[in-house]
Amino acid sequence: MPYLVAAIVLVGALCAVNLLLTLAVIRRLREHSAQLAADRPARPPLVASGTALPEFTAAAPDGTRLSRDFFAGPTLVGMFSTTCAACHERLPEFTARAESLGPGRALAVVVGDQEDADAFTPALTPVATVVVEPPDGPLSKAFQVSFFPAFYLVDDRAVITAAALTPDELPLAAHT
Repeated sequence: MPYLVAAIVLVGALCAVNLLLTLAVIRRLREHSAQLAADRPARPPLVASGTALPEFTAAAPDGTRLSRDFFAGPTLVGMFSTTCAACHERLPEFTARAESLGPGRALAVVVGDQEDADAFTPALTPVATVVVEPPDGPLSKAFQVSFFPAFYLVDDRAVITAAALTPDELPLAAHT
């Protein structure tokens, strides 16, 4: 009988130590999570308003050559990736905003293979000039895109006037 009592006390002590260690690990994980959240920016970085686009050259599938001279007035630019689920979700918002601007006032850049880009081009072609480029293509570099989707307003001097994560976050005044 004394062995049974000793075994139960030993098991109880081990359970208490295990509980204390578990609580200590949970406390450290909470501290670590809070520190990671504080170190991470609230929003992905976007190119700042007022940034002038560098020189670039790109070609649309229809043969249109694009450079800084393409921006003849306020232009809506949408950066999409063929591997991005959010890009498919934002596509209707972009096409609606581009359609409201009128012809020649929108540029859509689809990053990925031409075959995969075919899922985007039917919706984009009627409302925007569409460029399909590989990752790190000339337009992705010019806009310093590090995530997708990203949306910009560019003025006639090829200067970014606004940047946002959705087309609806861009100011309406720049569209008129």
